[in-house]
Amino acid sequence: MPKASSFFPQVARTAGAAVLDYRFNRRSPLPALDERALGLLRSGEELVLPPSLWAAPGNQSYSGLAFLVELGRFVDARRIFEIGTYNGATAWCLARNLEAAEVHTLDLPLENQPALELGVSDAGNRILFERPAYEVLPLSTGQVVQHWGDSATFDFASWQKSIDLVYVDGAHSHQYVRADSATALDLVRDSGAVVWDDYWRRIQGVQAILDELPIPLFRVPGTRLVVHFAPAALQRLQG
Repeated sequence: MPKASSFFPQVARTAGAAVLDYRFNRRSPLPALDERALGLLRSGEELVLPPSLWAAPGNQSYSGLAFLVELGRFVDARRIFEIGTYNGATAWCLARNLEAAEVHTLDLPLENQPALELGVSDAGNRILFERPAYEVLPLSTGQVVQHWGDSATFDFASWQKSIDLVYVDGAHSHQYVRADSATALDLVRDSGAVVWDDYWRRIQGVQAILDELPIPLFRVPGTRLVVHFAPAALQRLQG
């Protein structure tokens, strides 16, 4: 049991961080998805999440994973493209819950140097995993296709305007977020959606680029996700 002397400073830090997060969200020019929209995205279907072993720092939160799956169901995702594989837990979760989907995921091999400048925290996220989650955890009919390369130079031509759900979780520098955002908007179908991770007060690259994008964007409450609904998907959401 922790001593009171160590417990209370931790509580104070947690409370302080919550206040800063609240202020960040209040100042954000991006509106939050309202309860009506969130209700439309809730399918009520079973959700299978990865074991806690795969939920280490650097992974998407359980609330974020739940949103991605429900969004995938809303857009009837058959083709998904993830920029930034990390340990493969998100790719596995999408493939496991969206059984008709083919999940493509792209990552930069450790031996390759990035084409653009990295963000402050990006080097620490370049970790060699013995096996990705999608090779270790059981899948049903969904499948994961791993691609290797730099998202700034990778040839996405064969996927243009054919992806139902694009998930951007790559490097966090201004240069990479700008490049990956342009790629994502070029990949997504008119009936699909794009999601960005790490829209947060401590990650300036994501915040700065998303705040200036001239498209409808929404913060997802309880997560660090931002979502863009392509025109037909937005029309469905707004009724």
